[in-house]
Amino acid sequence: MAITKSGLLALVIVGAAQVNAKVKLQPPAEYPEINTLTPQGCFSALPSEANRVQQSSFMTTGQCWENCKKDHNSVAILSGNNCYCAETYPAKSSLVDDSQCNSPCPGYPREACGGTDPVVYSVYNTGNVLTPGYDEDQDNDDDSKSTASTVSTAPESITTTHVVKTTSVSTNALDTTTDTTTAKETETKDASTPTTSQIAPVVNENPAATTPSASTSTVPENASSRHSNPIGNVIRMMMQLL
Repeated sequence: MAITKSGLLALVIVGAAQVNAKVKLQPPAEYPEINTLTPQGCFSALPSEANRVQQSSFMTTGQCWENCKKDHNSVAILSGNNCYCAETYPAKSSLVDDSQCNSPCPGYPREACGGTDPVVYSVYNTGNVLTPGYDEDQDNDDDSKSTASTVSTAPESITTTHVVKTTSVSTNALDTTTDTTTAKETETKDASTPTTSQIAPVVNENPAATTPSASTSTVPENASSRHSNPIGNVIRMMMQLL
């Protein structure tokens, strides 16, 4: 079976891609040595006092190392085509897995110059100072942010409690007003209801003053009326004649 040139080239490209996928560009961290460039890991942040000293389309780890050694810096940091120098490593809390530093250096693809998604940095010790330490200022900033988040949460809880208490007081005030109104209505009803006098009626104990006596003048008055009547006189005279 004949193999064309294009087919052979495709096989070479696929094989190279498989080899690159298996090889990690970022070497594991090593113990620093005097006047030797040694990898120290992959970090997600820069030290607070890091300075960019060079930007080159042909950036390599060796080129960045030479720039930082010239300025007597202890740490060399690479990200893409950028070279940074610093006196300390980035914050220890920003250390990430070496696999994230997967961007080849522009000047030498077999070396890692950080990463782009997310942005990470390849960090090296220049051999000037073996134990430069980690950036403490950045760690303190992270602690301050955590403290600020905790403090800002507290007033929200207090505000919520305050609203609940205000609602409770308003309800009690309403109940008190209702009780007062009911008491006033009761007093008004009591005042408008007629009250029966508890004083016993006075009875006149003198029967002579209240009981009519037999009048002796009643019969004579009736007789006097009959005698004074002319018809009665005539009848009386006729009876006498008979």
